[in-house]
Amino acid sequence: MADNNRPTNKKASLVLALACIIFATVSTILYENHQIGLIGYSAPFIIGTVMAILSCAALQRLFCSLFGKGYLSFGCNISTKTEAVSIEINTDNPKVLSQTDNTASAVSIVTQRPSYLEKYEVRIEELERAKKEKRTAIVSTIHDYTTYIMAEFFSKDELETLHENIDALAYGQPELYKPIRSKEDNPIKSPALRHFAWNIGERLDIPLIDRAKFIKEIFPHELGNATIEYLSKNLRDSVTSKIKIDVPENGEYRFDCMKNFADRKISSC
Repeated sequence: MADNNRPTNKKASLVLALACIIFATVSTILYENHQIGLIGYSAPFIIGTVMAILSCAALQRLFCSLFGKGYLSFGCNISTKTEAVSIEINTDNPKVLSQTDNTASAVSIVTQRPSYLEKYEVRIEELERAKKEKRTAIVSTIHDYTTYIMAEFFSKDELETLHENIDALAYGQPELYKPIRSKEDNPIKSPALRHFAWNIGERLDIPLIDRAKFIKEIFPHELGNATIEYLSKNLRDSVTSKIKIDVPENGEYRFDCMKNFADRKISSC
């Protein structure tokens, strides 16, 4: 309110200033020429006018303060700037109801998205954990199979290195391959190595070329004359050898020879 009254106050001040100047000029002229002193005659009027103006200003400020605080509302409700705004929904209008339902559905979807995402993350973790557990079980079965099928061809130290090479194959670390050599009095033949690579690679779901590289690098003496291309094309052949092709069925990763070995142990007991 004070900002709105500033131009009016300036104009009033200007008028009063001009009136004072004019009064002083006229008084001076009358006194100099006719020895008439207007100040003596006009002093009571001027003082009364000034007091009336000051009283009016003081009373205006007082009444504005009382109205602002609600003391002089006279039974009327005065709304403030911070009055809450209420929105009424016309329930008789089907379009309004439809829009309201759509809005509620959208809000519900937004609030449910985090729970969906949390369930997705939990499910992905479960799948990854199950995948790792199955991989660990497959590798463990391959180790048992390797010990069972390769013990007659390798010394204990060479067999231990072979197990380390199998771990490197299973977890994609070919740079860790170490060459080994079978016993001189009982060397392992190329067909047996090819069948062995096919059997374990099939359960680990490894490409044929990687199976061929595996046996080529760790058996350089036994497979010195064979190329990787030849090995990859002949991993699963019909050549007779001490290690037979063992095809897993229906996602089964155990080996037939190990099943027969377990059955024989149970029957002997």
